Amino acid sequence: MNRFRLFVLTALLVAVSCTVTAFDASPTTVNSKPLTHPTVKVSPTLLDALFEDEALARGLEVVQVAPDGQRIESLRGTLSEPLNGDLAEAARQFIRSHPRMFNIPDTKDEYLLAPVRAEEAAGGSHFAWQMVVDGVRVHDAVISVHIGKDRRVGLVNGSLPTIREFANQISLSRLQAIAAAQRAIGATRLIGIPRAELTILPQADGRGRMVFNVKFSCQSPLGDWEILIDADTGKEVSRLNQMAFAPETATGRGAVFPNHPLAASEPTVVDLPHLTASTLKGLYANVQNEDGPESTASDNVHIYPPENTHFDEVNIYHYINRIHDFFKEMGFNKLDTPITATVHYGTNYDNAFFSPWSNSMAFGDGNRFNDLAKEESVCFHEYSHAMINQVVRLNYSGESGAINEGQADYFACSLSDDDKVGEWACAKMGKPYLRILTNNLHYPEDIQGEVHADGKIWGAVLWDIRKALGAKVADLLIYSSFYYLKAGSPKFLDGANAIIAADKNLNAGANVEALTKIFKDRGIFNKSVYNGSVLDAVDLKRISLFRSMHDE
Repeated sequence: MNRFRLFVLTALLVAVSCTVTAFDASPTTVNSKPLTHPTVKVSPTLLDALFEDEALARGLEVVQVAPDGQRIESLRGTLSEPLNGDLAEAARQFIRSHPRMFNIPDTKDEYLLAPVRAEEAAGGSHFAWQMVVDGVRVHDAVISVHIGKDRRVGLVNGSLPTIREFANQISLSRLQAIAAAQRAIGATRLIGIPRAELTILPQADGRGRMVFNVKFSCQSPLGDWEILIDADTGKEVSRLNQMAFAPETATGRGAVFPNHPLAASEPTVVDLPHLTASTLKGLYANVQNEDGPESTASDNVHIYPPENTHFDEVNIYHYINRIHDFFKEMGFNKLDTPITATVHYGTNYDNAFFSPWSNSMAFGDGNRFNDLAKEESVCFHEYSHAMINQVVRLNYSGESGAINEGQADYFACSLSDDDKVGEWACAKMGKPYLRILTNNLHYPEDIQGEVHADGKIWGAVLWDIRKALGAKVADLLIYSSFYYLKAGSPKFLDGANAIIAADKNLNAGANVEALTKIFKDRGIFNKSVYNGSVLDAVDLKRISLFRSMHDE
């Protein structure tokens, strides 16, 4: 441990959080295995912890239990009496007052909760703390507490893993770890400066593994890569491609397809607001052309025929401003700076993507697909990735990646008022669309382990909400739910909990019944699929009654 402490004091490590998303499936995306829920047996110790606080036990609605049955993954309900004083401190004391439930050790010197979030948004207050051991963060060990307008705790996500000892030592330097990560994926043509942070990776046996969390962007293989490298051996532990494939202004004019070429035979001339240069650069968009110099017009008039290389620049500038203003009306202000968008990206590049490290989007000319810059749903989809990246960090894999893709499809379709994504892009292939949100997919049997395929399930859930509540209510509710969403690798159940928690604070719970039906119909609220890891209010009442009858 002395060597570990010394290394921590002397290392200069920097971490950057990122997510990259692609419009269609990318060959560099790390897919997950098809879904299987392990059988979970809830421990008596955890039940004791749940029922020892009468106020919490009385208000519990849903409990999600970790696979080991020893600690919680989430709690939803009315979990406390109104909190007094400073909410951040009160929320921290709420966690500290339930050590068995959150698996908090007695040792205070080595185990600390470092604040990582304090924010008021979407009708509530949101706080999060990460587990730290001897100054080093524990990977994805975060507890978040969400408090409503009534100052009661309504949703809690996460608990702490058990770390009794360390499984390895630190033999590598930061630079050696970066080199090992580059070798692991054969990275070439790096973009920017690679970063590394010493991190503790919890193991199932109660030990902590010292790893370097290495992050870099590269063009080959394309992605924003997050690679864990064993700090002793230099071997790769895991990899994840996180790429999600006020100055003086003027209003210009430009020719665009309001939706895509299939929806209009001829372009329409529209206003181009917020311009800050004679090129297509403005308050919220900076459009670049990889095929040549950008469009320049001293009178801010950018009118070109569709076959002209500059047409795509105008089109994307128009789309970005539309989607920016769409989220702005819901209170989102975290992208009130220019996002870079490149058209004619690559050579016949058959995709589009958002890269958070550079805060940029790119649109290929297509090979199997038609030109992706000419369809509004493609741009809206990528910008929706950029939006959620500013609110909550989601790993681009498994159900968390599917939530990210599903919400991006949802907002692309909602703003377009069309349940189909990729109609123009797929037309060359003779397909009517790439994805459609009006579908019969059901959880968990339709899970495939690929984020775009599984995102169709989540996107359909959100579209069901839109049909039930109307676009205006659903858009704001779904957007607001991201502030309640568990960071890292949330499941669909976490997404559903976040939406219900948001509805309670935004709409006084007026839509909970309708939302619950939708989640049940799509299989997300089907307890049988979770093999004992989810307890609802009925289960908890039965357990409480049984325990009281048996004097437990």
